[in-house]
Amino acid sequence: MKYLEEDQAAETELSLPKEYQGWAGVIHGGLLSTLLDEMMAHAVWRFAGPGLTLGMEVRFHEPLRPEERVKVRGVLKTPNGSRRQAAAEIIRLSDGRRIASGTSRFLLLKE
Repeated sequence: MKYLEEDQAAETELSLPKEYQGWAGVIHGGLLSTLLDEMMAHAVWRFAGPGLTLGMEVRFHEPLRPEERVKVRGVLKTPNGSRRQAAAEIIRLSDGRRIASGTSRFLLLKE
């Protein structure tokens, strides 16, 4: 997955094929959770250093259909300390609707 980095955030745009459906016509929530985790982890690693996800909370707002293009954006929320927080969201590009959002806690790894 290619992503852009700027201003404490990592961002990508993509669409998911029908092979990633959970139910017919709906992308599986586990894959949406994975996308959120990836973008939060990219933001933490790029702007704070290597870290491990300690916990994550995900909310689903709208279903995502196969082939719909989305933007996934993860943001580092805490600038200091060995434990960091991040947030992310998935936005459908055609109408700007939020598909899913999440928050997470990371433990930075010692050098």
